Amino acid sequence: MRRAAPELPEVPRARAHAIQRRLLAWYDEHEQPFPWRTAHDPYAAMVAAVAAQQTQMSRVLEIYDRWMAAFPTVEALARADRAEVLRVWGRAGYPRRAANLQEAARICLEQHGGRLPRDREAILALPGVGPFTAAIIQTFGFGDDAAAVDTNIVRVVGRLVFGDLQPAKETPPASIVAMTERLLPRGESARWNPALMDYGARVCLPRPRCEECVVASLCAARPRFAAGETAEPVRAQGAWHGSDRMWRGRIMQVLRDLPASEDDRAPSTTVSAFMRRVQPGEERARVRALLDQLTREGLAWVDGIRCGLGSRPSSED
Repeated sequence: MRRAAPELPEVPRARAHAIQRRLLAWYDEHEQPFPWRTAHDPYAAMVAAVAAQQTQMSRVLEIYDRWMAAFPTVEALARADRAEVLRVWGRAGYPRRAANLQEAARICLEQHGGRLPRDREAILALPGVGPFTAAIIQTFGFGDDAAAVDTNIVRVVGRLVFGDLQPAKETPPASIVAMTERLLPRGESARWNPALMDYGARVCLPRPRCEECVVASLCAARPRFAAGETAEPVRAQGAWHGSDRMWRGRIMQVLRDLPASEDDRAPSTTVSAFMRRVQPGEERARVRALLDQLTREGLAWVDGIRCGLGSRPSSED
């Protein structure tokens, strides 16, 4: 059964045009020269979008440059060794993203002639690609119109149009998506999407800089902020120390740091030596369980008494 379209606030055409004009003018003055925004390369756009998932933009450029130097094309990534893919990803976090990028590249090589598909549904069928990443690929890779919605855009659109102080908690996601699509100026995705993203990252922050805002007079939330209301913080991520995330990161670091073998075999170690390097104390059972989990995810391998990074080498004894 098809879902009914969400009810949206009325935005008169003159107001919508004023919002578009002011934010695009702001972007033209404050544009940041990220390489994937001007490369017109769908693969580069996918790498940047995946790297940006749950990662601050200040770190994305470093990840992107390192990745593109190692795997400059879809084919280079598809044919790379999984362990090398994970080493290049390094400590960027959430290494499943690196594995998804490689799986997407392999599908593109096998099913799309070594190129990313242009059709949105085909893009969304790639591993690790959701609506935001698909929109970035369409926008910067193909020059097509597509409304991207990330956490910054949720905040900007939710405040401007819906009048909510913390839209991530107050505004239905479907309504944000529908309104973002409605506000998109046709033919301007490559300017409009980064304008909203950058504006949310630099001006319409969780604690907004309303005094700097070029659309303050058009913002539905501005009277509430002016009256002294504040945005409730989004629920913070759980503590890092002692978490599974911490232990998974430590496991991956130990595996990435394994020294090369003298006989050119893939770097590996015994499970017992690995356990001593990660945690010699009472967390051994937990570490082993997480190692097994990483193995099921295709990020590590265990074969008898030995283990290593990525996929198990076929020639490993």
